[in-house]
Amino acid sequence: MSNHQRQKGKAGEREFAKILREMGFEARRSKQYSGEGGTADLITSISGLHIEVKRRTKIGAARFMDQAERDRLDSDIPLIAMREDRGEWHVMVKAKDLVALARKIRGTPKM
Repeated sequence: MSNHQRQKGKAGEREFAKILREMGFEARRSKQYSGEGGTADLITSISGLHIEVKRRTKIGAARFMDQAERDRLDSDIPLIAMREDRGEWHVMVKAKDLVALARKIRGTPKM
């Protein structure tokens, strides 16, 4: 990994930690040296969460979010559910929408 990539990764971790702090959580970069298991990119006050931060020139899944943004109603939160063949499901939501999503989930009655 080049120094540029390392610096870009650190900057991404700081940016996302700031977003979490703006939501009212404690968050800071961890001191990763070896990438060993259990060492997340961020240490937060949210227990039971392992956060990996990826900042890349291009992330393929971002085009799905672009589509959801275009197709949604103004009051809807865009959320992407995706799965590779024989893989597990993943969910993508914009960080700025996390609090509103949590409120919607808590306010939804059981079906």
